[in-house]
Amino acid sequence: MTPRRAEAPGALAGLRVVDHTDMRGALCARVLGDLGAEVIRVPPRPDPDGLAHAHRNANKALGDPVELEALTAAADLLIDNTGMDLDALVDRHPALVVVALADMGLTGPRSGWKLAPLPAFASSGGQFLSGFRDKSPCWHPGYLAHDCASVFGAIAGLAAVMDRRRHGRGQVAEVSVQEAALSGLNPWSVLIPDYVQHFPELPHEGRRNADGNYWIFPARDGWVRTVIGTPYQWTGFVEVLGNPEALTGPEWADGVFRGRNRDVIHMVADAITSQRDRSDLFEHGLAVGTTIGMIQSPGEFAAHPQVVGRGFFRYDIDGSEGLPVPDAPWRLSGTPAGVGKRAPAASDEAASFNPRPADSPWPGLAGGARNAVEEAASGSAQGSSEDNGPVLAGVRVVEFGMAAVVPEATWMLSELGADVIKIESTAHPDSLRLAGRDDLNKAFPFNAESRGRRSVALDLTTERGRELALELFMAADVVAENLRGGSLDKLGLGWDDMSRLRPDLVYVCSQGYGRGGPMGKMPAYGPLNASFAGAHWLWNHADVLFPCGTTLNHPDHIAGKLLAVAVLAALDHKQRTGRGQLIDMAQTEAAAYLIGEVYMGAAAVGADPEPRGNRSETVAPHDVYRAGGDDDWVALACHDDESWQRCCDVIGVQNRWPANAERLADVESVDAAVAAWMAEGLADDRAQRLQAAGVSAMPVMGPYDHLGDEHLAVRGALDVLEHPVAGKETHVANPIRFGLTPTRTAGPSPLLGADTVEVLGEVLGIPPDEVEALTKAGVCR
Repeated sequence: MTPRRAEAPGALAGLRVVDHTDMRGALCARVLGDLGAEVIRVPPRPDPDGLAHAHRNANKALGDPVELEALTAAADLLIDNTGMDLDALVDRHPALVVVALADMGLTGPRSGWKLAPLPAFASSGGQFLSGFRDKSPCWHPGYLAHDCASVFGAIAGLAAVMDRRRHGRGQVAEVSVQEAALSGLNPWSVLIPDYVQHFPELPHEGRRNADGNYWIFPARDGWVRTVIGTPYQWTGFVEVLGNPEALTGPEWADGVFRGRNRDVIHMVADAITSQRDRSDLFEHGLAVGTTIGMIQSPGEFAAHPQVVGRGFFRYDIDGSEGLPVPDAPWRLSGTPAGVGKRAPAASDEAASFNPRPADSPWPGLAGGARNAVEEAASGSAQGSSEDNGPVLAGVRVVEFGMAAVVPEATWMLSELGADVIKIESTAHPDSLRLAGRDDLNKAFPFNAESRGRRSVALDLTTERGRELALELFMAADVVAENLRGGSLDKLGLGWDDMSRLRPDLVYVCSQGYGRGGPMGKMPAYGPLNASFAGAHWLWNHADVLFPCGTTLNHPDHIAGKLLAVAVLAALDHKQRTGRGQLIDMAQTEAAAYLIGEVYMGAAAVGADPEPRGNRSETVAPHDVYRAGGDDDWVALACHDDESWQRCCDVIGVQNRWPANAERLADVESVDAAVAAWMAEGLADDRAQRLQAAGVSAMPVMGPYDHLGDEHLAVRGALDVLEHPVAGKETHVANPIRFGLTPTRTAGPSPLLGADTVEVLGEVLGIPPDEVEALTKAGVCR
């Protein structure tokens, strides 16, 4: 396995970042710091002293708020979520890149709305889909919606500073938390209604249904979760159960039939799985080719041999000795990534940036960048960002993506201008294509995940197919794969072989449990990864029959964007040095990175946290309340006494609990007072009234709320495309709005093999008649 740390500098060494965010945006600079950037944190108010601060502000130094302007003048990148006058800032510092993390975006009817973490999650569509139907929609504790914006913010900041090298100018890049969370948590939701005409059984309303079709079964020592997407996986699952006669008829091969008869599956399987341990069920599933995952608590995840063997947690960070501090979610073989120092303490001496060497790759306002700005102002600069095209124009990516994570990453690269070539085959199609049933080109999950690329059909079971794949690798800047661990190595297309042939190749691997280790060869999907990491343990009400968490494919969607951050850093390093490297990201570790403080807290008290539904241990009110419509809910969070007083003024109740401690002690009465008012109107009205008074509230939004939302429509937050087979498709748009750097809207997903002739001719010089012969020979299929 690739080592996590070495003495060499990180890919972003020398990049200067000022972090001017509260805790909701702190992860953005942590991501960049993990890749080697020098980060000085100047919080708009003092950071709370706690484990969230310890995790989210690691790898940062503390700056003096009085020196914010001077630090900004010396920085390459400023991250802000306070609503500063950003245009004036860039006017004063024309080479500065500013990432603005804004709850609802900087424009649009709701741009003035403020979202605490719970209402932000409600805005994403993820909460509407999570939990049991007879309970309120359940949130993922923490900062998940804002973390999605932080990840997109890191992409935006890196792309803009890479673009700055071409013309020397800075810019503002805006990221809406709501749109980033919709993209990072539940992007399929707005597409499914378009596919109901093809598949009427699809759950287009996006309502929660406990474990849904990602079944959860009892084990002797806990719970396991399954994702059964292919006939092969179903056959393997039935074999794990001992081939019970009740599940072996031919009708069970139909996924729709299985979905309609999940009660029968549970009736048969529960009695069998409950007599076996989780690890036994996992190992048996691995042996017979079905995907069974373990639901673990956070403490179990931190202690698991796979996690320990990969060294994901650090136990030697100053100030957090003995606690599991999450390391970076990726391993980079040439430019190490990871946590190297503790979060700053209030008593620390105020920091300033280190001197910048003359050959720094991030020149800031010095040297070439200053000259470029002056030339642009005088009209003498040759060309512009728009003339040069997107920042990744000319970059070629060859993708062996399966399901979501790598395809999500390459979608992001495509939006930034990269030419993405997907290698696939009718012999072994992407598992998501199987959702199209009789038509591999009509599967909504695949068509959601694989936009913005060209499809080349190659059967790698043939020698010529492997040769052509190798030739495409040799013509690429990036190769990205998330196949079952070791699959490409066996074909002579793995990192070890490629690095010898192409030392400048960026090679990206992302398996569910990571490369190597006792679980490295087990396929996994988002629900299994989140379950293994302990996220589903927390993502529950306290009084539930089993820890269902959600039927979202978390962390797939946001993990893909997190992977794209590392790819951008490695690409920039390659362009500067000519050296490639391996990037390895375990999807379980990506899920864990987003709740890092939870593992530290469990270790600190010696016990795992218990699920609390939508309530908070530290503030009240903090819950989801039923409004007057059908399945109509409002998320409300009052994080200080002032916002609670304003809430009382709106709902017309006497403030008998002016202090937060009083509200926590009598939370049932507080919630009853709020709930009575919420029930008298619709969620939209209730949220509007509260936001007008400066109280953080949000309707719990589902897909049709997003599709009909005026604010999202005004902001152009959804892309409407025409797929050549499926027809009209609605997709979540890229939530990054660059002020200068051009992007493009990724087109619809390709038909399988549709671009084979074009790509093999353009890239490898193979004439069409030869490609036709290869097709007849079964190579290009």
